[in-house]
Formats: sequence, structure tokens, C-alpha cells
Amino acid sequence: MNRNSLEGEWDGQPDDPVGDDLGYELDEWERIRATGGDSEKFLYLPGDEELLRKEAFVVASPGAVSDLVDNR
Repeated sequence: MNRNSLEGEWDGQPDDPVGDDLGYELDEWERIRATGGDSEKFLYLPGDEELLRKEAFVVASPGAVSDLVDNR
């Protein structure tokens, strides 16, 4: 399979695959813009206190974050 056929297959997929359960649970995480030194980063924190107690968080540079609606 080449890149063009993969892109064509991806473009042909529905925006909302109704009825497909991919095994993921949606969750709302808070995004905090963190600046310091010469770099800018985003800190993502879960809304669930239990996850915070387990030290669940993500730190990412803005270039590493994509909105899946815009980049499908």
C-alpha cells in the first residue's frame, strides 16, 4: 500500500463513525499555557481528582498538539 492510497482511504472515512466503539472513553482535560525561559508549553491536567492523585498529566510544546477535527 502506498502513501496515496492510504491518504485516499483516510479521506474516505466518515467524520463520525457512528456505532463504532474503539474502546476509548472521552475525558475533558484542562489546558494551561506555561511559559518559562525561551520555550512555551501546554500543561494538560485531567478533571478527575483520582487521576491527579496518580500524577496523570501531559506537558507538550504547541507544535506537538493537533486538533483532531482540523487534522483528520
